[in-house]
Amino acid sequence: MCLSPDVLKNINGRSFLACVLMWGAFPICYAVAQVGDLEFRDSFAFDIDPGADFERPSETDAASFEPLIEEGRSRSETRPPVPTAGEQLTGTGRSGRAARFSERVEAASRLSRSVGEVGNANEGIFDGETVQDRPVGIQLGSLRLAQSFDAGLGWTDNAEQANGGTADGFYEIDAAVAVISDWERHELGVELRGSLRAFFDEPDNNQPVVTGRGNVHLDLGDLTTADIDGVYSFSREERSSAENEALTGRTNSMQEIGGSFSLSRQVSLVQLRGGIGVDRTVYSGQMSSSQPRDNTVFDATLRTSLDKGAAFEPYLEGGFLVRKYDQDCNGDPSCFDRTSRGYFVKAGVHVDRGPKLRGEIGVGYRAEYLDDDRLDALQGLIFEGSFVWSPTRRDTVTVSGATSFNGTNISGASGSILYAGDVRYAHEFTQDLVGDVRFGYTYRAYEGVSIVEQEGTGSFSLVWAFSKDAALLSRYTFHSFESSSPDSNYTSNLIEAGLRIRH
Repeated sequence: MCLSPDVLKNINGRSFLACVLMWGAFPICYAVAQVGDLEFRDSFAFDIDPGADFERPSETDAASFEPLIEEGRSRSETRPPVPTAGEQLTGTGRSGRAARFSERVEAASRLSRSVGEVGNANEGIFDGETVQDRPVGIQLGSLRLAQSFDAGLGWTDNAEQANGGTADGFYEIDAAVAVISDWERHELGVELRGSLRAFFDEPDNNQPVVTGRGNVHLDLGDLTTADIDGVYSFSREERSSAENEALTGRTNSMQEIGGSFSLSRQVSLVQLRGGIGVDRTVYSGQMSSSQPRDNTVFDATLRTSLDKGAAFEPYLEGGFLVRKYDQDCNGDPSCFDRTSRGYFVKAGVHVDRGPKLRGEIGVGYRAEYLDDDRLDALQGLIFEGSFVWSPTRRDTVTVSGATSFNGTNISGASGSILYAGDVRYAHEFTQDLVGDVRFGYTYRAYEGVSIVEQEGTGSFSLVWAFSKDAALLSRYTFHSFESSSPDSNYTSNLIEAGLRIRH
C-alpha cells in the first residue's frame, strides 16, 4: 500500500523545487506592493511583530481565536453547502476540481453542530481565505447571492494523465453562483459550479466538471432538526483507470445524482439521527460489449451518540443498503448479476475542543453480498473522519480520511474499495496573501481480480488578493499513479496561474 521509493523520491524532489520557486516569488510581490501606486491595503505591509505568529498558544490564549474586527471578518456568514470530507476525497471524478481549503474546514466544522444549532461552527478559525476579497454577496431580501469567477493559464507535462502522456498547455475557467439564506432559524443553501480545463493541442483531454448542491436545514424545535440534501456532478473518467474503455478519443463521462433526508432528535443526553438516501451513477460515451455499470444505491442509516457537552463523545452508526444495476441478466449465463444487499457498522468518537481542535473519526466494517454466486462479497474495513486544528489564528491544519465502495463491470470483479486520505496546511502571511500545502494518497483494490491502483498527490499554492474583488492565483501540483495493470503507471507535473474575481 505504499508508493515505490523512486516515486517518493521524485515527489519530494519536485515538490521541494516548486516550493522554493513559489516562495521565492513572494518577495517580488511584496516589493511591487511597496513601491507600486496600486492603492493596496495597509495590511499587506509587514508591520506585525515578527514573533507574533510563533507564540505557543495556550488554553487561556482566547484572543487568538476571537473573531477579528477587520472588514470581512466581523460578520458571521452562512456558507454555501459543501461536500462532506468523504465526498471530497472519494468522488467519482478523480480529475475533478479539488476542494478549496475553506470547504475542507467547513466540512469538518459542521460535524460540531448540535441539534437545533444553525450558523457557522468554524467561527474564529482561519479558513484559508484572504480577507480583502472575502465575498460579501448581493442581498435579495432574506437571501444572499454570491458569485465567483476564476480564469487562468497552465502547463502540464502529461495532459492525458496516462502512461506515455504528452505535454500541453491549457486554459481553465471556473464559475460559481450560490444562494444562501440569512434566516434566524432555518437554513437554505444552493450552489452551482462549473469548470473547464481545455487543452490547446488535444481537445479529447479536456476536463469539464459540473457540480450542483443544495441543502435545507429545518429547525423543528429545540430538540429536533431535519436536513434535506441534493447533489449532482458531471465529470470524465481518468484515462489510466482500470474502468476506462476508451483507448483513443474522449473517455466516458460520469454523472452522479443523489439525495438524502435525515431527522435528528435530542433525547436526554443521547442524540439520535436517522436517514434515508439514494445515489445514482450513470456512465456514457465509448462502451464495449460488456454490461453497463449504471447503478443506484439505496440506504437507510441510524446513528446514536452522547451529547453532554464533553470534549470527547463516542458514537455508534449502522445501516442497510441495496445496490441495483440497471441491466437485468434475465438468465443470460454470460452476464454477471451484481445487484447486491449489504450493511455497515461504525463506531467512533466526536471531538470538540472549541476552535483549536474539532472533528470526528470512525472505524467499522461494510459488506455487500451480490446476487450472483460466482462473485465474491465486496467487504472490508472502513474508516471515515475529518479534523480541523487551528494552533493560531493564522494557521490551520485539516486531516481527512474516507472509504468508498464502488460498482464495476470488469469481468469477474464484484466492485472496488477506495481508501483515501490527505493532509492540508494553510498559513496567512498577511490579510491579502495566503498559501496552502496538500499531500494526499489513495488506494483502490478490486474484489475478485488482481487489480490495485495507488495515487499520490502533492500541491502548493499562493493566493494574493490585490483588491477587494480580485486576487491572483498560482498552484503547482504533482501526481504519481501506479497500477498493477500493465502500462498504466504515470507521473505528471502541472503549473497554473490565474485571476479570481468574486463579490
